[in-house]
Amino acid sequence: MKTHQPDERLVFVDLETAGSKPWRPIIQIAAIAVDCNLQELERFEAKIKFNEKFANPKSLRKASYSAQRWRTEGLPSKIVMKMFTELLRHHATVDQISASRNVFQVAQLVAHNGAFDGAFLSVWYDRAGKFLPASPRVLCTLQRAIWLFHEDKSLTPPPDFKLQTLCHYFGVTLRSSDAHDALNDVRATVELYRAMSRHIDDLSERRLLACG
Repeated sequence: MKTHQPDERLVFVDLETAGSKPWRPIIQIAAIAVDCNLQELERFEAKIKFNEKFANPKSLRKASYSAQRWRTEGLPSKIVMKMFTELLRHHATVDQISASRNVFQVAQLVAHNGAFDGAFLSVWYDRAGKFLPASPRVLCTLQRAIWLFHEDKSLTPPPDFKLQTLCHYFGVTLRSSDAHDALNDVRATVELYRAMSRHIDDLSERRLLACG
């Protein structure tokens, strides 16, 4: 008899923003959807046009913002939201129950520092009066890393749990010059999650052998 893995997909997301507070504009968004085996299914990236008067200049410099590039490549927020919404609906595998007790499905988001990205996405959709078709519980690779170092006492924790630090620790390539670009960061987040998943599998095998 053949067995089938459940169609449990994850949508990794990364945002570049014009400040640290959720009312600031999102200026770039990238996402990679993966299947239950962490194989890539689809990717998405877009730069969003925004009003610079609502931006923190320091945050724009950190995000490697270029006014000329955003004028050329940037899209209106409504268009980007529609595209991102379609991606989420396409990879929606998490059951939710509506107020009328009907079951529907939403996407499962994953981000590094998920509370940050989740807050910005919520405000973005609320401001537009749209429904965000994703679980309100964003899985977080930063939190997963904290748990991993708690679970495996043989590991020496890194000095911090920033994405670039953890990537270096687990052998994932993310150069300083590539960081703070949403697509580069979301690619690295997927690879970091894969690396941590492999480590967890190895840890489980070692524990089984030790018990045997």
